[in-house]
Amino acid sequence: MRFWANAAVAGLAFSGAWLGVVEAKSVSGDRVLVLVPKVEAAKLYSQFLDSLTSRGFDVSVRAATNTSVALQVDGIRTYDHAVVLSPESKRLGANLSVRDFASFVDDGGNLIITASSDISELGRKLAARFGVEYEKRGTAVIDHVAHLRAINDTSDHTLVAAIPSRAATPVLSKQFARTQSSPVYFKGIAHKYEPSNPMLIPVLTGSRTTYSAAIGSDANEGASASISLSGKDAGLVSLFQTRNNARVAFSGSAALFSDALLSHEGGANKQFTTDVSQWVFQEKAVLRETAHRHYLASTGERPEHYRISNEIVYEIDLSVYHDDAWHPYNANDVQFEAIMLDPYIRTTLNSSDSVNPKTTATYHGDIKLPDRYGTFTFRVNYKRTGYSNVDVKDTVGIWPLRHDEYPRFLSAAYPYYIGSLVMALGFLALCAVWMWSAEPKTKRTAKQKSN
Repeated sequence: MRFWANAAVAGLAFSGAWLGVVEAKSVSGDRVLVLVPKVEAAKLYSQFLDSLTSRGFDVSVRAATNTSVALQVDGIRTYDHAVVLSPESKRLGANLSVRDFASFVDDGGNLIITASSDISELGRKLAARFGVEYEKRGTAVIDHVAHLRAINDTSDHTLVAAIPSRAATPVLSKQFARTQSSPVYFKGIAHKYEPSNPMLIPVLTGSRTTYSAAIGSDANEGASASISLSGKDAGLVSLFQTRNNARVAFSGSAALFSDALLSHEGGANKQFTTDVSQWVFQEKAVLRETAHRHYLASTGERPEHYRISNEIVYEIDLSVYHDDAWHPYNANDVQFEAIMLDPYIRTTLNSSDSVNPKTTATYHGDIKLPDRYGTFTFRVNYKRTGYSNVDVKDTVGIWPLRHDEYPRFLSAAYPYYIGSLVMALGFLALCAVWMWSAEPKTKRTAKQKSN
């Protein structure tokens, strides 16, 4: 056993030796743990493992029953990524539990979990933890139309030919888009997924003629009652991204990563598995905020607190990682919010000239603060399918105006000012008329004169 372990690791190191000293291109680390049923079984996945080594990863191949394997020691990750290519194993490593894998992901680790028709209870519970529910043990994905056709008419209808979802654009590379007419060959078990789950990406699903049933059943012989999933509802490969931007891939087929399917002519398995592993190991579609700032539009300074109705400028710099480098992230849907329990302001930021246009894109907005004082949160909460989540928050105090900061005259009070002035002028006019007007003289009659 020790001989095979050393041989497997040495073979992986030799395959990437021509590259010289290679640094991992992942932003989250280069240590990869690969669990296989037996170390000798690593030969079945040599092409996939060689691709990881050539990309600069430090690959450690271990038997699933190796009790010395642990994902964390004293709360510290011993690996940055893990690939489980032993779906039938009832026990993994040092009796790793679902809680251990969940803790690994919560700490920022990334996972690729494979399954098969003989999936273990541990694999089923682990998938359920992330909202993926596998079919019953002993079932398989079947397609009598889209499958791998053999030369000798012994086609395997459980080796289906699937086309990846177009919604997985950030995951699939441009090179794969050019080969999208080529199918991805899949042999394994289907799973249920919730389409409305914003954290889940069904990157590979069944076609209209695909269904899941017990192995050996025939849909043409009345076995439709045993069919539980069919069409697009039959998930084959799904991706999951947590709130802390850790990534997990669930593949119902371990054979998807095998040499037999990666090297099959006419299939796109090699490019597909490369794209999926690059996404999971955070070599692409990694979004980050490099800087953000806000200040008064009039002075360009950031005070200790703002006043109500101040006009400010908010700016944020965003970058995206792909092709081994950071690039500006271009979008038209980056929004700013000013929140105090509820959003008082929600506006779309505009793209502007960046300080470093080669690596970042700057988004800015001219914002008038609400006429309401209190403690506000300035927030950019940007979440898009396939990209890392960006959530930037600043707690800002907005104070009322001082007694000497209010304007001398309020435009809204002009009618009252005019009304008061008119009333005062009218009163003065009435007083002037009353004081300076003489009493009218009346003529005396003859009778009044005789008296």
